[in-house]
Amino acid sequence: MPQSAETSAESPSHVHLPHRQEAFARHVAAGRTLTDAARLAGYAWDSARQTGSRLMKEPQIAARVAGIAHAKEDQRQGELDELVAGLKRVMIDAMERKNDFATLRAIDMIARLRGLTPTTAKRFGGVEAALEEMHRLSGEDEETAGEEAGLEPDLPDSPETVFDPPMPPELPQPVEPAPAPAPDRLSPAQARAAARAAAQQAARAEAERRIFRYEHLMAHHPELSPRIEELSDARAYFDDFDTLLPPELWPEQAQPSDAE
Repeated sequence: MPQSAETSAESPSHVHLPHRQEAFARHVAAGRTLTDAARLAGYAWDSARQTGSRLMKEPQIAARVAGIAHAKEDQRQGELDELVAGLKRVMIDAMERKNDFATLRAIDMIARLRGLTPTTAKRFGGVEAALEEMHRLSGEDEETAGEEAGLEPDLPDSPETVFDPPMPPELPQPVEPAPAPAPDRLSPAQARAAARAAAQQAARAEAERRIFRYEHLMAHHPELSPRIEELSDARAYFDDFDTLLPPELWPEQAQPSDAE
């Protein structure tokens, strides 16, 4: 069984950071922006943008973010392997019972988990997002500093001979495209059926996410079962990407008594 992200990220070789820097690294690895991560870690609210960019430039913090992100990815891959193994057993059982629908359903889910078919879900790595934001903030800071100092680019000296290029030929008048045909309007019955199908699909997807969070939490932390009265209660222990949060980010009243 794969270890949880907070356990696998604790390797004996990584540098132990101060509490706020460690919290900042964990929030960035969870997909937060540098500004939000700095604020959630307890840094000053007004200067969180500059603080987050400065912290991410420190090698030990950047290495810690990468280590946590890699541990989360390893944990996610291990969980995917477990799910695929279970789906393969379901597929074999359905084939033995000659249940074509269940067999095709299992094959489709295996292909989606393995990334063999396109899905609408998209996960963003915390490290890549943080580096991209850091580069963007650095560019904005340089532009702001240049505007405040009144810097202007150096212009080359005017040559003695003035270059007068010929005028380009006139371009032909653009031809306006034909208007697109009006889309076929759905009848009221068709519109209601489409809306009902979309609502059912969204409800089914949300139910599957709730079941996944509850089963994952009970498998890795059964001691929390007295605190989980409904499936929706498990939502507080996961981030927006359904990744289990470290114990220090759990709701305070639900943390185990032996957690540090």
